Amino acid sequence: MRGRLDKDVGAIGCFVGVIRGVSFEGESVKYLRYEKADEAVEGLEKIALEFEKRPGIRMVMIHHVVDELYPGDDAIYVLVAGVRRAEVFRALPEIMDRVKKDVLIWKEEVTEKKRRWGHEIDH
Repeated sequence: MRGRLDKDVGAIGCFVGVIRGVSFEGESVKYLRYEKADEAVEGLEKIALEFEKRPGIRMVMIHHVVDELYPGDDAIYVLVAGVRRAEVFRALPEIMDRVKKDVLIWKEEVTEKKRRWGHEIDH
């Protein structure tokens, strides 16, 4: 953690993204391979800092695994500490949307039948 939590923190929310074993088309997923650009870590930090400026949000931590991951493996962790649960619960999906849209991390999905990159995969 970057520091201790403020005394007014009353909620901590967590999102853990897990690798599914079935593709959007119903195929069995063998694994996903994540790759990143050099600036990906800075992109995650930028999102965290932007959300920490929101009213009621005190700390945001984002960690995305970059590796070959198998069904059931954790791919991303998002932790949000805030004054109230409403702010925390609202921030979690917004952070994930920003990560998927703005951070230079790509995934390749490998199923029993084919390989395809993230822009070809419906999330």
